[in-house]
Amino acid sequence: MDLKQLYTVEAHESGSEVQIISPVTGKKTDFFITVMGPDSKQYRAAVRAFHTALIEKADGGEVDMLVAITKGWRGLSDGKKQVAFSADSAKELYENSPFVAEQVDRFIVDRKNFTPG
Repeated sequence: MDLKQLYTVEAHESGSEVQIISPVTGKKTDFFITVMGPDSKQYRAAVRAFHTALIEKADGGEVDMLVAITKGWRGLSDGKKQVAFSADSAKELYENSPFVAEQVDRFIVDRKNFTPG
């Protein structure tokens, strides 16, 4: 086996797109969120921050972890114009749409979503 085939950090840092399912219709939408995978340095740092917050009983739950690994999105509008990605807008989305946060959470735990193959 080629050693380089075992290296996954770069692919996980690059991220992968989650196609979001509508909570209303249950069908695929044209909204995609790009997130980093569990082997990325950013993900591992976010997990450490999450655990520290838990120990210290501070704010900084799962939503903050998802925000930390979200790189961007495409296909999201407010009915009139495209919604620009920012950490604040991602936090607002995840807090107000647990169904979307759950989809992202399920996606990131599957390493196959981040490795070409």
